[in-house]
Amino acid sequence: MKKIYNVWNSIINFKIRILKLFLKKFVFLYVASLISLNANSQVSFCEDFELYSNGTPIAETSKNWNTWGELMPPYAIAPFIDDANVVNTQSSSGSNSLYLNDATGSGGPQDVVLMFDTTQNIISTTPLSTPYTTGTLDFSQMMYIIPGKTGYFNFQAENEPGISWALEVNFDAIGGIIMSNTSATTFNCTYPAAGTWFEIAFDIDLSNNIWEVFIDGVSQGSFSNSINQIASLDLYPGVSSEYYVDDVCYSYDTTQIVLPGLDLAVSNIGAISGLDGQNRDVTVEVTNFGINPVTSFDIDFLYNGNTITDNILGLNLGTGAITTVTITNPITLVNGTYTGIATVSNVNGIMIDDNPSNDTSSIQITSITPTPGKLVVGEQSTGTPCFGCPRGIVAANEMERDYNGYFQSISIHTESGDPMKAIDYSNGLNNYITGPPGPPSLASIGNPPDPGLQQGALVDRGTEIDPSAFRDHFLSKIISPVSAIFTADANATGNVIDVQITTTITSAINGDWKFACALIEDSVTGTGGSWYQANKYGDLGISLIDVDGTDWGVLPSWVPSMIYRNVSREILPSFEGGLLPNGSYNVGDVFTQDFQFTADPTWDINSMYVVGMLLNPNGIVDNAVYSPVSIATYVENVSSTTSFNIYPNPAVSTTTLLINLDTEKEVSISVKSVEGKLITKGEYGTMIGSHSLTFDVSDFANGVYIIEAIVGNEVIVKKFIKE
Repeated sequence: MKKIYNVWNSIINFKIRILKLFLKKFVFLYVASLISLNANSQVSFCEDFELYSNGTPIAETSKNWNTWGELMPPYAIAPFIDDANVVNTQSSSGSNSLYLNDATGSGGPQDVVLMFDTTQNIISTTPLSTPYTTGTLDFSQMMYIIPGKTGYFNFQAENEPGISWALEVNFDAIGGIIMSNTSATTFNCTYPAAGTWFEIAFDIDLSNNIWEVFIDGVSQGSFSNSINQIASLDLYPGVSSEYYVDDVCYSYDTTQIVLPGLDLAVSNIGAISGLDGQNRDVTVEVTNFGINPVTSFDIDFLYNGNTITDNILGLNLGTGAITTVTITNPITLVNGTYTGIATVSNVNGIMIDDNPSNDTSSIQITSITPTPGKLVVGEQSTGTPCFGCPRGIVAANEMERDYNGYFQSISIHTESGDPMKAIDYSNGLNNYITGPPGPPSLASIGNPPDPGLQQGALVDRGTEIDPSAFRDHFLSKIISPVSAIFTADANATGNVIDVQITTTITSAINGDWKFACALIEDSVTGTGGSWYQANKYGDLGISLIDVDGTDWGVLPSWVPSMIYRNVSREILPSFEGGLLPNGSYNVGDVFTQDFQFTADPTWDINSMYVVGMLLNPNGIVDNAVYSPVSIATYVENVSSTTSFNIYPNPAVSTTTLLINLDTEKEVSISVKSVEGKLITKGEYGTMIGSHSLTFDVSDFANGVYIIEAIVGNEVIVKKFIKE
């Protein structure tokens, strides 16, 4: 009786949700519209796993479940290696649930499919009513994500899995949900803390392309899906996933819903996270779910007690049309987790539209306070012949945009035939990774990041990860305590670069601690086919959006005219580093190490910098330091009587030049881009003694800049970073 009660109770709940969905629309329609809504047919199904014993493989045992491998060539037969077991260790109702766990470290192998068709004992040749392209489909399931782990599932758009992903749903370890597909659909929301059961549900109006998301019965917003059809649920544990699923239900109805006249909805808010004190832009996606065109509206965003309002004019949004608004002023992040709320109003001059329930949406915004002086290093294997490496390029660009000065990316070109291959650095890195990032494929893109393929990246020399996971690993590392802080100076005379790094111990250390210093060149270019970047995303038409809006999915399979960022040139004394001068140090101890590089004549010293890394006895990067390479050239062979420093570096709003002259000299200062374009110049006349010259850089774009000082007959060049 308990089983019958649970199943029928779940089905009744689905009926209620459908009724609510209809009623929500009905209140805005005329009587004639009400009469036109006659249900034609409906199928419903619920699974609470109570009929099965602990340890039962669901696809092998159930008449309603399949495995991924069972439904696609070569059509596996039971027992299935990708089956998932029913367990009694967790449940939302009754005693049982379905357990999914990343058992490989790269996702899977469990991969079970529930077709949204009640036909039993489905095989690959079974005629089905799916995929659905019109009507309404309601779906819900209970989920329990293990603390510190992630979750994942997707909806397949075709009956044979692996052809098209209607929607992928990724749950991170800190309460964020990111939904996407290969055609650039995105939607973000949040879920309750890991370690608790919660319901995720979808009300999908396929006829009007409105996908509404609910968490624990509360609407998180609606969106239009570029792949607006659905065939099945795919439960698959992605990388680091461990979760339980219970009370899986769906209901499909051929009824088509009539839209209200004026209905503008907040359909998505871009995910926001970062560090305490950082500024972040707010992007809000707004969709017209009504019949009438939308020509104007107001939008508010509330965060930390402050509301920003924008007036959006001059539009002509038809039914289903989407516009993305970037709020005029950025928000300043505050340590902790706060709710951000977006609200649309005054649509076409009418304060409240015909469906106010979707006028507001919210997200959770989490900011953390970084450890003072901490610099996190991300090293990734890459190469011009590497078809999966655009994923790493985009990931590094995103990290530089969002965490410049806190995260330092280093691209180690490891592939044969790559003109930027750094042999020593490459050989060292290859001892820690399986190879550069594996290429995407249409058969695996739904199970990120490409199960079983190479990943090729390290954060602070931890475990190998895919570069697309840089952000999550950075956020855990940037709050780690450090054992030392540094000052660094790198100067080039001709092609010889001398580096001096001074270490101040902040926490006592002993044992085999080591130090390594890497020489990096930024913005490297070249001509000829060996400099083209291989691009499987363009070959397959899989969308991959870079920070400047470029979609690698529409670029050619070999991309010319590349600018390669943060290219490793050399590492001293080796990838593993060299032992510190002493075996132990106490708090407050200070020591200095010197390194010397000889630059190849083809390298651009103007675009070079060094990264020093302190490695603990396990080879993990404890902390790191960045310093640009300065170049001093002399018109006359004279001894310098000038000291010249820049502070702060990196700079946010202003940077100050500290200049000290032993003798009277004419001084002029120029600020240039790394390409040599003059930005500003000041003539200061004759000077002697100590002076502070402050430059306003608040309007400068983030990046590297050159300060060139002409002091008498000396030309002194320094670099600084604007962040």
